[in-house]
Amino acid sequence: MIIGNTSKINLSTSSFERIITGGCLYVDKSRFIENFLNEASDVQLVARQRRLGKSLNMDMLRCFLTDKADCRYLFKGLYIETSPVWDMVNSAPAFYFDFKGLTAGSYKKKILKQILKHISDYINPDNLTGYMKHCYDMLLYDPDSITDGLLILTEIIYEITGKRSYLLIDEYDKLMMDNYNSDVYEEIKLFEKTLLSSGLKGNLYLEKALLTGVMRISHESMLSDLNNLVTYDVFTDNIYTDDYGVTDEEAQALSELAGFDLNTARSWYNGIKVNGRAIYNVYSLMSFIRKNSYDCYWGKSGTLEIITDLLDDERKLALAKLINGESIEVPINEKISLKRLAGEAKDNAFYSFLVQAGYLALDKPLSVNEVATLTIPNKELIIVWKNYIFDNL
Repeated sequence: MIIGNTSKINLSTSSFERIITGGCLYVDKSRFIENFLNEASDVQLVARQRRLGKSLNMDMLRCFLTDKADCRYLFKGLYIETSPVWDMVNSAPAFYFDFKGLTAGSYKKKILKQILKHISDYINPDNLTGYMKHCYDMLLYDPDSITDGLLILTEIIYEITGKRSYLLIDEYDKLMMDNYNSDVYEEIKLFEKTLLSSGLKGNLYLEKALLTGVMRISHESMLSDLNNLVTYDVFTDNIYTDDYGVTDEEAQALSELAGFDLNTARSWYNGIKVNGRAIYNVYSLMSFIRKNSYDCYWGKSGTLEIITDLLDDERKLALAKLINGESIEVPINEKISLKRLAGEAKDNAFYSFLVQAGYLALDKPLSVNEVATLTIPNKELIIVWKNYIFDNL
């Protein structure tokens, strides 16, 4: 379902409320809420390339769940109104954490600020007593206690409301990717590992958690302690396949509304695959509709430095074949190590990174021996390789 005005496209916000109340063009992804709530896993990680609507979906989920506001009007006419999970709307504490804006010099302070804000939304901290007051004071005055911050948050909220919380953590891997080749990487990784393990594993006050990111960082034990976590990535996800990006059916509906040629749009922006199903980059497609001009909108990103650092002569030749429209068969590993990328990355890690980050498409599912057929699936990504990667070598 498509709602809103084709002449009102807001690409500068991830606020679900702003999109809906502003009458902006919106592809209904509210079935994602049903999928999340019905999926048995208590702790879920959805890994997708950037600009596929991860943050917008996360905020939509927060609007649906939160018991601090009546947001039912935002979902009027959307799929979720008819879903069996509709009776869960605005029924629970739901806490959104934005890891996108974290920096190496201030990540602990910024996370602490978010935790304290969430607590103060439910109670004046001056009114806390006993053990809950002690836990809150630990957060304030003991710098080491921040790694228990998510656990303390959910416990305090449970004592206040009698409800278990939802934790929503957006772009969990952004801080690590930004610092993959720095001296503080190990410190950041250990902090996130401890914070997430404390808050998400065996937490009696947690209802469910959702993490989003670009990469499935597992090889270096980043998420090894979370044995209750299930990952939904481009290789194997059959739950959220249609919930991020734009499907071909949705693109057809958009083409009928906005009056553009679907085949041309498909050649420019379709082709990145999730579990074998091709999807459109929603940012690029919406940018095209807004400007009525085909161009490379996905463009340059912060991951390009990693790519250029890892390009040797053999890989350049392989990628030149891809630019010429050929496919290549290469080893792929579903899990990735940023630490290994900072060194002499093996081909299976290098090509896995390119697939997960959205620069190449997995043309066929992984074989038993983890060999993959890769392509550059559309014109926009050819421009990315020619103009933004090879030109910067």
